[in-house]
Amino acid sequence: MTARCSLRSLTMRTIPLLLALALLAAACGSADRTDETGSTTAPGSSAPVSTITAPSSTTTVAPAVELTASFRGVTAEVIRVGITAIDWDLLAAAGVRFGRTNSADLYVAALEAINARGGINGRTLEAYPEYFLPLGSTEFDAACSRLAEDEEVFVVIGQALEDQVLCFVELNDTAAIMVSGMAEPLLERAEAPYATLWASLEQQAANLVDVVESTGILEGATIGVIGSADVGVIEYQTIVDGFRDAGYEVVEGLIGDNQSDLAETARDQGIIYERMRTAGVDFTVSTTGVPLEIANAEEAGYQTDQWLLTIVMTSQGLTDAGVDLRYLDGALAVVNTPIATAAQPALADDPAVASCIGGLEARAGRELPYELGLETSDLTSGLYACAIATILEAALTAAGPELTNESFQQGLESIGDIALPGYFEASLGPGDLGAAKGLRLVRFDASTGAWEAVE
Repeated sequence: MTARCSLRSLTMRTIPLLLALALLAAACGSADRTDETGSTTAPGSSAPVSTITAPSSTTTVAPAVELTASFRGVTAEVIRVGITAIDWDLLAAAGVRFGRTNSADLYVAALEAINARGGINGRTLEAYPEYFLPLGSTEFDAACSRLAEDEEVFVVIGQALEDQVLCFVELNDTAAIMVSGMAEPLLERAEAPYATLWASLEQQAANLVDVVESTGILEGATIGVIGSADVGVIEYQTIVDGFRDAGYEVVEGLIGDNQSDLAETARDQGIIYERMRTAGVDFTVSTTGVPLEIANAEEAGYQTDQWLLTIVMTSQGLTDAGVDLRYLDGALAVVNTPIATAAQPALADDPAVASCIGGLEARAGRELPYELGLETSDLTSGLYACAIATILEAALTAAGPELTNESFQQGLESIGDIALPGYFEASLGPGDLGAAKGLRLVRFDASTGAWEAVE
């Protein structure tokens, strides 16, 4: 069965319910819909097979040279683009809610917008979406096999957890642009071009320390770092190393891979919080972004002078996890976009963001509201899709008509400073293919349930 998907009719591949839910007990339904061609696709159904084409009002400019099948996934007419997306709907159906719905259709819509502008050097983009459960690597590896081996896509965009991306860039020589996860241990193993929307984990860690140090609150602090192997060992370790490289002593608190045993996770975290308490930790850093971690801390009676989150947890997510918002009053977090902060609604006034989100809404046929505190919101996913599509378009265009892994790598490295809708400053260059580097510090106000900018 082919996984090809037209940009006007996205499918969801049914994934078996293999929910070992230690990783994602946090808070962050799909319905049948009719696509623009009049076809109706339901979750689990097969998509119509068709090549992506630009609207009839747009004419693709003929290339100056004769186009050929220059590389796997590249023909004279199309460039095959795989999409990997987390199956939020399946998680929500099992009671694990992150406040997001399935979003591969947004990536498809962002690719369609490129085709509407004439495509890339005379070729159009052809989308192959795949959903996976973020539990272990089994589901992702299966999606990787379908995209790289069966469909032979040229490049994959979307999401992956830590070393899952190696299935593409190391094992299958397939280029990838992912939301996050860039790190030296992965980059060293990559055989194909590899870039991320977010800066590398090492860069993020260094920027995080710089931003927090500028406030003066680290002076004399005893720092503890909390992490989980379920979420990401590399990210956790880069944060630990970042503080140590800056000269701070760090009390480590990494729990193991507990998979389905949430009770064991809570016990492990309770032991870590006791260790932090005994060591006199007064500045605690959470690297997971999972509200259950904070719920376990509150349940364990853990007190710290200052929490710092490397990933913003929404008030809705914290509440759904059972956290009394007053427990995190005054907590700090670092963000690379105003999403999930009090400044989020103001994104609607940003012309680049408005163009991005408006285009996605028109093509995907659903709304992406800017309001805070909604039970579900896919605004974040929309900005992911537009930003990655912006990087992809720039790199493919710079690569020229003779598209190969080598020319695509050169295209990525040639980008330099780039404006990504909704993100602070970003750039790509040789040896630096993690884009969004700008960070801002925000503080949680329990009375409003909002994260406010720290001036």
